[in-house]
Amino acid sequence: MRPSGPEPPSVYWVRRAAIAVVLITAAVGVWWLFGALTGSSTPTSSEAMPTSTASDTAETAITESTTPGVPAEPAEPQPCPDSVILVEATTDASTYGVGEKPKLTLTITNTGDVACIRDVGPKANELEITSGGYHVWSSDDCNASGKSKEAVIDPGQKVASSITWTGRLTQKGCPDGEGAKAKAGRYDLQGRNGKVRSEQTPFALRNKD
Repeated sequence: MRPSGPEPPSVYWVRRAAIAVVLITAAVGVWWLFGALTGSSTPTSSEAMPTSTASDTAETAITESTTPGVPAEPAEPQPCPDSVILVEATTDASTYGVGEKPKLTLTITNTGDVACIRDVGPKANELEITSGGYHVWSSDDCNASGKSKEAVIDPGQKVASSITWTGRLTQKGCPDGEGAKAKAGRYDLQGRNGKVRSEQTPFALRNKD
């Protein structure tokens, strides 16, 4: 352990330390090379990447289900509000002879932006004729019906129904059946669907020559 020779002892200790460092370095190099060749010192791709958990999968599923651009299921049509319903009442001529039978038409239009459901049957509809503000005839007087007919009306679509007026007077509830023939004069036709009423449409009856 004690160095001997012509040189001072410190010289021999430095030489011994240098040799020891070289030996240790060589041993570490051999160990590293062996590990690189066998792959034991380098983590594989499966070891380096974290394993997906159930929560990660659920989050992915939620993200995919809410991806923008995927169309949603179309909503079922809802009942039409009165605000989108337009009712019109028209005649097939502006003047008739007394005793003739005018053709009266009720038209229901969906003025909204979406399709909706509306009762367009005789229970919800009525055509009424007046003269000077007085009741002359109504489609409900003698032929009232409790039949409903629900229909899906697309935006802008029109649903029309027609009836022929016999030209005779009736009273609400039709207590005496149809009355006398309407006289020559000016009349107004108004239609109704539910609580929505149309504008009045004028027409005239004249005596035949």
